[in-house]
Amino acid sequence: MTSVSAPPVDFSCLPRAELADDGGRALDAALLVTSDIVGAVGAAVTQGYAVMPTGGLTSAIGSFDYKKEAVAAFTGVVAIRPKGAVTPELAEPGTPPEQVQTHQILIDAPKGLITAGAGLTFNQVNAALAEHVGPTARVLVDLTSVGSAYVGGVVATGAMGPMRMRPSATLEAVALADGSGARILAGDDLDQVEGLQGWTGMVSAAVFRFYEVPASEFGLVLPVQGSDVDAVAGLLAYLEPWTRISLPGAGGRLGNSDTVVNGVELVSKDSLEAFVEIAPEPARTKAQGLLQSCEYAGADQLACITGWSEQSIDDVLFSLMDPETETIGGVMIEYGVGFSSGQEMETFRAIREAAPDMARTRARVKPEGKLKPWTSSTDVNLAAPADTGAISDILAAYADYRGSIRALARELAPTGIEVELMAYGHLLPHGIDPHHRVTVFAPEGQEAALAGARQAVLACKRTLIHDLLHAAERGGGRITGGEKGIPSLVEIARAAGGENRLPAELKNRLARARHAVTTAPANFSFRAPAEPEGGGLSRPASSRFHGWCAGCALPPPCPAPAGRMSHVPVRAWGSDMASHGDLLPVPPSHSLLSPQEVVPMSRSQGSAWRGG
Repeated sequence: MTSVSAPPVDFSCLPRAELADDGGRALDAALLVTSDIVGAVGAAVTQGYAVMPTGGLTSAIGSFDYKKEAVAAFTGVVAIRPKGAVTPELAEPGTPPEQVQTHQILIDAPKGLITAGAGLTFNQVNAALAEHVGPTARVLVDLTSVGSAYVGGVVATGAMGPMRMRPSATLEAVALADGSGARILAGDDLDQVEGLQGWTGMVSAAVFRFYEVPASEFGLVLPVQGSDVDAVAGLLAYLEPWTRISLPGAGGRLGNSDTVVNGVELVSKDSLEAFVEIAPEPARTKAQGLLQSCEYAGADQLACITGWSEQSIDDVLFSLMDPETETIGGVMIEYGVGFSSGQEMETFRAIREAAPDMARTRARVKPEGKLKPWTSSTDVNLAAPADTGAISDILAAYADYRGSIRALARELAPTGIEVELMAYGHLLPHGIDPHHRVTVFAPEGQEAALAGARQAVLACKRTLIHDLLHAAERGGGRITGGEKGIPSLVEIARAAGGENRLPAELKNRLARARHAVTTAPANFSFRAPAEPEGGGLSRPASSRFHGWCAGCALPPPCPAPAGRMSHVPVRAWGSDMASHGDLLPVPPSHSLLSPQEVVPMSRSQGSAWRGG
């Protein structure tokens, strides 16, 4: 691994990147680690290299895929990764954002702003605020990977955490390097970088507004029965007033009451049992206690409520409780467990984040005697009104999805195919996105069977997205995208039947993304999906990227077993589709899925499939 602080750089002498994405796929690129992103990107573009921005690799499945022919006209591909630091370095006062190095911070306390280099984590950013501003000053980016995800990568992916706020909600400006120096993006121009996976340039630094939050953290775990969607929906609707986060001016205190609920996370009993087997103390003992609470309550899931408060955990519990029913939104608190600030909250986070961590690890590791696992996670963020019926309709779609996946697992078990489901994720009313990750394992030599299982899972997933779109429409909710930025929107559009069937806000976001990518340097946009000639993302053949397949929702080559199902790559940015080899267009009125493709029906139409 090579580190530099300024160009010139001899890119031909760099080592190959010994890094892999979240699915275990290795980066096919040389690697440069540098604190000077602007200079390194400028040198790479000048020397004719394609640039692959690389961050903390905490959630990057598919981000590094590209076709060899897409980079044939370039000197090579270089992955540029921002240099971090154990302790951030303070930049000189008055340093403009484009000159802040990747391991530096700059705090402007009177204005309520902090500039963070792209190689820092938000744990480091908030620790710096605590030291230089005060213990309750905080940037409101609350990823589960808050201690490992890099600032630049979080902005580029548009990642959200339990609070369900995109980075742009508190971003003042971004310095974006694209080979011609650094551009400062602010306001509406932030959508030229947020969620675009580095297709338009590489973030070198970001300016965030920070705020004052209540003094103490708390955690509250309530056992719930996942199949009782009305009970869980009632809990979420009841908590809605505490989840409203009113942002004041930069540097101000959150405009809520003394208690703010900043997250409701789902953890399944199954994942908790798996965590107990590997957890160190004291997390193991705490997790065992939570398992016991599930047993006593007859529950299969835990609702993990987090927040800030000026009160003790006992007082928080009392303030959240309905005095008439002595419940929290109808959920009994008898078997609830509370956590307070400090080490207890660190233990709480370790338990809460164990499910996604284990799911990612399971998907990354190739078991002995088996093929590389295949995995897919749901990713639809839905804002719903504080109405039990509307939220229940959304949760029912997920319950149906779990039922379909479990039925598939039983059906495939005799063939040696294992289908594993882990549920975890976000349940705030204004951001319902309970991730359900399915991982499929198959014995070596069973590639066709694995491909068939993969297609069956993705058919179930498309049915889920279709159901969620209908649930949002019926209940007055709103699909706001997903955690993978534009790729999430593309997947939602595919399930909707085309871009034109999306809500206006999402259609406009895709249109702006299309414009940003088509005007970006080919050195960055080579990884973006291309449209047929005449479409919004077309480029010369040397720098185009392949279409995305409607059947497998992943880049080709398509794994469809011969004689089973026809796979058709989708024109990811439009409402029509194209064939794998030559990207031939079809009339725009057509669905994103071909008539021969397996098309899931909504729950209101039954679970019938139309297939070839």
